[in-house]
Amino acid sequence: MKRSVWVAALFAFAVLSGPVIAADFKKGALITIPGTFELKAPPSAVWTALTSWEGFGALTGFQPTGPERSFSKVGDSTAAQVWDDKGTLVVTGLVREKELRVTWEPATASYLFAKRVVLNPSAGGTTLEYWDRYTDDQPNADETARTVARDTVQHVAAFRKMVEK
Repeated sequence: MKRSVWVAALFAFAVLSGPVIAADFKKGALITIPGTFELKAPPSAVWTALTSWEGFGALTGFQPTGPERSFSKVGDSTAAQVWDDKGTLVVTGLVREKELRVTWEPATASYLFAKRVVLNPSAGGTTLEYWDRYTDDQPNADETARTVARDTVQHVAAFRKMVEK
């Protein structure tokens, strides 16, 4: 009996106190910029470049602000900067010579960001599949996405030059 009275009281409180969920929210977009390209180098060489600071920076545009290191296991992290944003890169997935997933934790915690790279052997060397995903709640999200897409083309060219020496 006491339990049913307690449940009824809790229900009445919830109904009378209004919604528990915050009514304020901000709408945003999830932007995905995919790419697939061929590299004239074996997967092992592409992997070595990709997981080095120089190679990851060339492909993604991130610049180290902490000690330079390579990505070798899930949990590896390092301070970095992209555009005017500073934060931390964290490896969230890694299958050696196959797949690398890295998230970006901006110091402002104002958006979410992830990179995924998958390598597959091909007749000419390596097929690299690339996804750049981030959230954007600013009114100019489309313009920013176009800028990121243009930057990605330049980054891929720099990475290709590095790998295909």
